[in-house]
Amino acid sequence: MIRLFSASLIWALAAMIGTASPSLAAERIVALGGDITEIIYLLGEGDRLVATDSTSVFPEAATKTVKVGYVRQLSAEGVLSAEPDLILISGAAGPAPALQQIRDSGVEIVQMKKTYTVESILEKTRRVALELGVDEKGDALIEAISADWVQAKQEIDQMNLAPTVLFFSTLREGAPRAAGKATAAHGVIELLGGTNLFGDQTDYRSLSLEAAVAADPDIILVMQHNADQMGGIEQVKSHPAISLTTAVRTGRVFAVDQVAVMQFGPRTPRAVAGLARDINASLKSGDGS
Repeated sequence: MIRLFSASLIWALAAMIGTASPSLAAERIVALGGDITEIIYLLGEGDRLVATDSTSVFPEAATKTVKVGYVRQLSAEGVLSAEPDLILISGAAGPAPALQQIRDSGVEIVQMKKTYTVESILEKTRRVALELGVDEKGDALIEAISADWVQAKQEIDQMNLAPTVLFFSTLREGAPRAAGKATAAHGVIELLGGTNLFGDQTDYRSLSLEAAVAADPDIILVMQHNADQMGGIEQVKSHPAISLTTAVRTGRVFAVDQVAVMQFGPRTPRAVAGLARDINASLKSGDGS
């Protein structure tokens, strides 16, 4: 059976493949998207980065790179000020006018598809490796991520969770915003083997208090940084949009790491398996967690 690659093993692999001969490809790279940045570092090519966006916070070295704004609220001037010869862009990047200005600048850019599956992680890895001229490194990393997912999926399948889920991007002010299809949150729910109760909608949209209560999901997921901003999970549970649901009553409300899980990068398979273990333990307990 293929064994699960631990995070330390994947990064050890990155250290080994990073000793390969340097590519003659672009040497001043801007990465817009934490998933793209993480892939570049795992390929051993982080020294070619001249700037990244604010969601690029892993590995630690990425936090020390020049930042050119938030991936969804970019300005062409900020990105181009780094004088890149290649810009690699996450599918989640925007706004569209800024991206068009970047394209019009004449700098070579590559934008990934906005899809949220394990296959999309492998595709991004392959494309980044190709653009950086390090195909063999890319093959090795793809093999590691694929093996990770094989084991993670086996583990999740054995749990047979099949929960109904509401995933909130924010609960702080006004009507809460829940995740519909074509979102990273929906992708996470699918990897867990769950059903998104807001899946007939697209993107993140407001959900009335009445509708949230009536949906009565088995579990509720919220982004970790939003839970932190609200003061923690207990404060999340007290929000009127969800306080009367079975998920809150049984303690089945979970914060999701917006970097390891939500960016759909190399660590996502392992991170989703960890979330599944937490959910499984809660569903099996009589009182929740």
